[in-house]
Amino acid sequence: MTISDFIFSCATDNVPAYFTYEGENMLIVQSKEGAKNQKNDFEQIEGFMGALISHESVHVVIAKLVDGQISDSLDDLEIVVERFGKKLQVSLNNMFFSTDSSGIITK
Repeated sequence: MTISDFIFSCATDNVPAYFTYEGENMLIVQSKEGAKNQKNDFEQIEGFMGALISHESVHVVIAKLVDGQISDSLDDLEIVVERFGKKLQVSLNNMFFSTDSSGIITK
């Protein structure tokens, strides 16, 4: 019921590299510019892979149990976090601010 396969693809428009899901598949989309320049868009992401897979799995589960639109809206939520004495408003799926492997900011 969560991520069961991975699909690698390349964007055809000028968007940055990103991760998403389709059904139970995690899509890993390389940017068009990165592909043309033979640049690895995901070079610094290895440490976040567990959280990314968990995050996309949360989307899959919510989409199956409730609704795809509600699942997609998860990425629109924002939260205020305090890091290094500064309060920052970030999206709930900002892996840099996640403190565990859930792929969601929990505190």
